[in-house]
Amino acid sequence: MSRVTLACLIIDDPLLRPQYGALNYKELLKEMKIHNFFTEIAFIPWNYNRSHRDMVKFFHDNRDRYALCVHGCDHVRNEFGVGNYEELSKLSSTALWRMEQHKQITGLPYDPVMVFPQGRFSSIAMKVLKEHGYLAAFNSTLRSTDGEDPPAEEYRQPATMMYHGFPLFLRRYPKDREKFLDDIRTGRPVVIVEHHGVFKDRCKEITDLVDWINSFGNIRWTSLLQIAEHYLKQKAAMQESSPSPYQQCLSYRSKVAFRRYLSEMRDNHVETNKLLSKIYRKIMG
Repeated sequence: MSRVTLACLIIDDPLLRPQYGALNYKELLKEMKIHNFFTEIAFIPWNYNRSHRDMVKFFHDNRDRYALCVHGCDHVRNEFGVGNYEELSKLSSTALWRMEQHKQITGLPYDPVMVFPQGRFSSIAMKVLKEHGYLAAFNSTLRSTDGEDPPAEEYRQPATMMYHGFPLFLRRYPKDREKFLDDIRTGRPVVIVEHHGVFKDRCKEITDLVDWINSFGNIRWTSLLQIAEHYLKQKAAMQESSPSPYQQCLSYRSKVAFRRYLSEMRDNHVETNKLLSKIYRKIMG
């Protein structure tokens, strides 16, 4: 029997709401059932008390198709790309505390793996995640903000362990078909990353890619937790106690809230409108 390849689609950022930008969770579920794939939501911990009640039940009822993981903490620029150990420790602890709060409020479990915002992380961040009990990280690059591009052999492993022995898995955008094919050939997981905007065409870009991947046979779609446990050959440790958040000053909290709401306004109102989206992209260059 040929080797099994584990696979997952990651969608960055969305809240658990019936509609987030171009993403409709119920419509996506229909596509997952038709085309046979699994979706992991990279959930921003800052949103821990904002999940919609109906969507909480929906996720409960469809845990065979959906899972949640940790996506940064506040999701501000370069938050895990810095080299300050104390700051990174506070962010890592607070992210876990918020995910635990979300779990208590909703009853929804989460995968103790980190997806870095903007793909930026420092080697110190990897050390901190390991110390705080995360199982692994998934990212669109293996290069840290304080290092050089890793040797070629690190890209040939299911996960690199070069950062303090903490596993980092590589994820890719749909355009990288040849690299996905190389992943399948060499025994690495197939991890796709996208944002809500890809669903403007009713998921066709994703479903075409999924069908192509599934055509190679013996592909098993599952969560990031299952992928990490499978390739690392170890189970995630249970959270022994609820971590503690750190107290942020009012001005910082206000800045984060303003940034988050602006991002949501862009995703829900600008990028879903062709004219506004065109103007926005022109302004942003």
